[in-house]
Amino acid sequence: MLARYGIALIVLMALAGLAAWIVDQPGTARFTWLGYEIAAPAPLIVLLLALLALGLVVLAWIFAWAAALPQRRKLKRQARGQAAFAAGMVAVAAGEPGRAAKLAAKAAQDLDDPTLARLLAAHTAQLTGDQEAARRAFTALAADPATAFLGLRGLIGDARQRGDRDAALPLARKASALRPASPYAAEAELRLLLEAGDWAAARERLEAARKRKAAGKADADRLAALLDLAQAMEAAEAGHGLEAAKLVRRTGKLLPDHVGRAAILTRAASDTQSRHEAQDCIRRLWPTAPSQALARLWQRLEDSQARAPDIRMQRARMLAESAPDAAESHLLLAEAALHARDFGLARAELEQAESLQGSGAWSAAIRAGLARDGDGEETIAERWQARANRASEPWLCRQCGAGHAEWAMRCQACDGFDSIAPRREATQDSAQGTLPATPLLLSGPKL
Repeated sequence: MLARYGIALIVLMALAGLAAWIVDQPGTARFTWLGYEIAAPAPLIVLLLALLALGLVVLAWIFAWAAALPQRRKLKRQARGQAAFAAGMVAVAAGEPGRAAKLAAKAAQDLDDPTLARLLAAHTAQLTGDQEAARRAFTALAADPATAFLGLRGLIGDARQRGDRDAALPLARKASALRPASPYAAEAELRLLLEAGDWAAARERLEAARKRKAAGKADADRLAALLDLAQAMEAAEAGHGLEAAKLVRRTGKLLPDHVGRAAILTRAASDTQSRHEAQDCIRRLWPTAPSQALARLWQRLEDSQARAPDIRMQRARMLAESAPDAAESHLLLAEAALHARDFGLARAELEQAESLQGSGAWSAAIRAGLARDGDGEETIAERWQARANRASEPWLCRQCGAGHAEWAMRCQACDGFDSIAPRREATQDSAQGTLPATPLLLSGPKL
């Protein structure tokens, strides 16, 4: 600031010195114009010319300022609109629908660029629950080539929220065509294909994503292995046990701890060797995922080999020893003892399990068996069985909480892909099945 004042003072002093020098110069200037002769001191003429030049500069500045006035007003209006847009997005993020709606209207009024106004309007409409208004805004964005992908993304989310997969899939394919290398587009289209059970189309889309670098190698390889499991399950259901087992073996390196492998191998088992392979898979899984679901698979294999009750008890003990501190291991032994009619051992193992984890559906079913077969109390047995039946399915969808009697690649209730897992024996079963879908290809949050 002081430097500016100093420079201004120097300039003024220089101009004053120049003016004094001009005044001190002698001489007279004469002009003849329209028959008149004009004579004046030379310094005065110079001063008049300087004033005239200064007047012209000031006049030019006034005209320039007046000409730029509309542009300045426009820039100020745009600045207000951009500020309203930014504040509106903050309001959307903060969950303030009233403030967001006011700012959206202001942004639409002040901004010449409709893109930002439409985007804020769409998010505001979603926040207020006005899906029709959000759909109109996203449709307008999708119609503009510059914002088509953004609009399609919003329309895909809207269609998924409405549960309209038939509308979402063509939109996802358009998004993939616009941005072939987009991980979001690949994720959206793959998710819809998998929920529809179209394994062949999903595999084709996965390979396209792999070539376009829209999917990382680890994610793509894991999804390919899950597709192998899906096709293996179809083969097992069709009675093609050898093909199913071959596909399951191919997933061993990438999905060694996936419970679906045990379920498919159990279903496909048709001879002694395949049954042993299925039981080996269950043994590997039991230490990390002990559950009634795996126990049922194990018992099904034991039933198919017609083992004597004492042999089955010994083999169940060998399985339980791989997870000796798990309540499910004690429940496995209690159930085996009940089948062997060793009611004392069954009660002891059941009490040990309930001391670790409380009473759940599996323990209630065992108590029903003890009351019926061990005590002859049919009324008590019916009460315990009614409790067990409230959550009798050993498999549970992690996304929607629907129970399943058998493992499947898709949930029958919500079409969730790879969402079926063994039900936990703990009493808080109602808290299960509330997890969002795991991203297929994206390491970030679920779309």
